[in-house]
Amino acid sequence: MKQEGQLACIDEEGIGKPNVDYPMLRGARIIQHQITEPRRQRPDELEKIHGCLAGLAVGDAMGRPTELLLHYRKIERKYGRVEGLVGRKAGAVTDDTRLTLTVADAIIEKGRMITSDELVKFWKDDPEFGCRKFLVSYRRDEGYWIGGHLAAWGGRLGIPGHLTGYLNFSSLFAGNEAAMMMAPVGILFRGRPESAARAALELSRVCIVGQGAEMASSWAAAIAEALSDGGTVESVLEVATQYASTRIRPYIEKALEVAAGFTDVYEARHFLYMRCLKAIAIDSRETVPMAFAMFKIASGDPMTAIRGGANFGRDSDTIAGMAGLLSGALTGVSSIDRGILETVCDVNGLDIQKYAAQLADVNQAM
Repeated sequence: MKQEGQLACIDEEGIGKPNVDYPMLRGARIIQHQITEPRRQRPDELEKIHGCLAGLAVGDAMGRPTELLLHYRKIERKYGRVEGLVGRKAGAVTDDTRLTLTVADAIIEKGRMITSDELVKFWKDDPEFGCRKFLVSYRRDEGYWIGGHLAAWGGRLGIPGHLTGYLNFSSLFAGNEAAMMMAPVGILFRGRPESAARAALELSRVCIVGQGAEMASSWAAAIAEALSDGGTVESVLEVATQYASTRIRPYIEKALEVAAGFTDVYEARHFLYMRCLKAIAIDSRETVPMAFAMFKIASGDPMTAIRGGANFGRDSDTIAGMAGLLSGALTGVSSIDRGILETVCDVNGLDIQKYAAQLADVNQAM
């Protein structure tokens, strides 16, 4: 593991604890991030950041048509194997991509890493989190899932962001919301997984508490390692388990144990279904481990990992998006199908490359 810059934090009692071990930080609210040495952008760094965001968008779009097909056999009956963009509004993304980009917008506006309180302030004034949008938050064609709306609604009532996660019923089953929006955190703290884990734990409070926040913390650390100089599939998965709390580590380890027996993402599905599914498909204790499994089986190849997630079923847009962003962060945007990426950007009016450049600049300014 690389030596990281020191992260200054303050716990609930106001005691400064620089560079404290992650397990001791549960419940601590991070209010300041400090890097001891300036970072220099590597020649391939922007390509990796671009690949992270592009992998998310492509995976999200490819997994979107199969999300409501709750078993992979239903996908096979309807589509055969999903190898590209299919279905109604082919190429459209979901709230997975939109939520990530609105977090990126808030970070870019501030020019630094944001706190949970600052993110809620940003959301509560955004028309996309308005009351009318809340009423149609169940739709996948526009807007955001209900967790983000509850946070914005709480903010308008004067509830600070580090408490709005308690409003979200998804905390009862470790919902996806926090993990879904962690790509910008991993990007800002690239090469510094410990700092990414801490920052993610703080930012997660916006929309979830408990194991869903802990899973987001492990996920952000893995993204930061994938974006690091010299990151490998093995080092990414090692970091993921290292920064997983004792409550969520078994879910990740079980998925990786199953994945270790396969080199084909399609053949692994039956065994992952048998051993790793949760009662609710949008449980991050299922989706994040499945993304890690696809990443491992695909040996970090973005399109293979994305196809594995898109053909998995269940919450397939999230699994495919996560598997794509982690793989894209490791290998760069050149590993992602250019034609599919261009279509996704055109259909949704996205400038992923611009977001990548802006987030890279934010890190330089920190």
